[in-house]
Amino acid sequence: MFRMSSKSIIISVVLVLAVIMNLNGQESTRLLTGKVSYITAQNIYVKFPGTENIHKGDTVFIQFGTNLIPIFLVESLSSVSCVGKPLVKTEIKLDDDVFVRVKVKKADMVVKTEEPVELPIAPGAVRDTAVTVAKVAEVKRKQDIQGSVSVSSYSNLSNTTADNSQRMRYTFSARANNIVDSRFSAESYVVFSHRLNYWSEVQQNLFNALKIYSLSVKYDLSDKTSISAGRKINNNLSNIGAVDGIQAETRMGQFTMGAVAGSRPNDADYNINFKLLEYGAFAAHNVLTKNGRIQTSFAFFEQRNSGFTDRRFAYFQHDNALLKNLFLFTSCELDLYKVVEGIAKNQPTLTSLYLSLRYKPFKQLSLFASYDARKNVIYYETYKSYTDRLLEEATRQGLQLKVNYRPGNKVSMGVNAGYRFRDKDINPNENLNGYLTINQVPWIKATATITANLLKTNYLNGQIYEIRLSRDIIPGKMYTDLSYRFVDYNFLNSSTNLIQNIAQLNLSWQFKHKMSLSIDYELTFENVSNYHRVYLSFNKRF
Repeated sequence: MFRMSSKSIIISVVLVLAVIMNLNGQESTRLLTGKVSYITAQNIYVKFPGTENIHKGDTVFIQFGTNLIPIFLVESLSSVSCVGKPLVKTEIKLDDDVFVRVKVKKADMVVKTEEPVELPIAPGAVRDTAVTVAKVAEVKRKQDIQGSVSVSSYSNLSNTTADNSQRMRYTFSARANNIVDSRFSAESYVVFSHRLNYWSEVQQNLFNALKIYSLSVKYDLSDKTSISAGRKINNNLSNIGAVDGIQAETRMGQFTMGAVAGSRPNDADYNINFKLLEYGAFAAHNVLTKNGRIQTSFAFFEQRNSGFTDRRFAYFQHDNALLKNLFLFTSCELDLYKVVEGIAKNQPTLTSLYLSLRYKPFKQLSLFASYDARKNVIYYETYKSYTDRLLEEATRQGLQLKVNYRPGNKVSMGVNAGYRFRDKDINPNENLNGYLTINQVPWIKATATITANLLKTNYLNGQIYEIRLSRDIIPGKMYTDLSYRFVDYNFLNSSTNLIQNIAQLNLSWQFKHKMSLSIDYELTFENVSNYHRVYLSFNKRF
């Protein structure tokens, strides 16, 4: 039997929000919505209802809260899909919603032309082409509702085990700006996922299946100041994840400031947990120069557990167009609180450091280098029993270099090298991979990609080779993707190797303007075992 405290409240809010989201509103063409269909170490593939308004060089975004973060620039496209190299280290998953900007309807705003000004975007939205428009004298609030509902099935079958499984996943995501032309906006991202024949897990705890990643309402006090309530990820504080509570922010020229107060979701099931109180504030500065955008943000945050300090830290992020086509990005966290032998101390400790440099000397060539050094974050109350072990773990270090080259419109290639080392490791971890992509291969009119990946770690030496073909069967309606991978893992502490032959077939059908069906089948051959994985997904956008 379900407990009816916070759960019933959350379910009621979800239902009410679903009703609000289905209010009829005029469709906007400002953002075209698609989904991530495939991810490799070199590329991100996304599918759209159509790509007639998308062009090479356009930026594809993913949404965090109400802000859009660029994930790649379109390098090639078919009638329903786009592909590009990831720009920043952002967690991206299959079926995530992505967006691309298309032409804005002129009726959406009234404009004065005497003073050009840059459209504001959130800190962290790096490497997007600068966009300028005439200063908006008066914005006519207009309801803009976009969202999607999807039903997915994941099946795992094997010829050597009886533990076959099938998982169902139901997803509802929506964003409603200026509901009924008012100052109110709302957003949601809710997932219900469960295994067939394991309904008892859901009955024991609803939140074993229900995951509310975002569910909030925003009110615009003015064109520059807003306040939000509910569960929301603030892009200026994205490193702390979702916050259940109140968030407020305001813009003053080139500066944006805000404050957050609430609690963080429960670690076990992502339910509301008011014992995990947290609060903080941030300040950000954005300016456009002749070389590009300069963005700086700073945040201070305190997290508690049952009234005791769990973690106290400061966060800094800076993105800078140093020169034309040369971009620097850096972020770091500084923990300000620690407990040593039962005594609390306000002693600064560098928790994480990330640096990246991207250089594009000319259109066909792109160079990228990054370095990160991170320590395990220590929560002195939540994970108190693990403190000693966490303190002993050494800093994770990583260096990554990328080179991408496009000698022509139909050919692109690249190399990615990674090096990671920890003090306790006998040998460093090394990774080298390369790819070659050819668009519109003669006779078959498909896009072909060949990939090779070499791995060397403390416990294995491995190699992975892959070839992938993709093309439109019916332009704008049906798309297929076929791949084959060979995997050879040599475990250093074992006399046996793992050799796999993996074949995969994907078929996507856009059978109505806002309805799509995707079927993905993967077959894995090993020496003794065979594995079948079937993924079915139906999506309806509104």
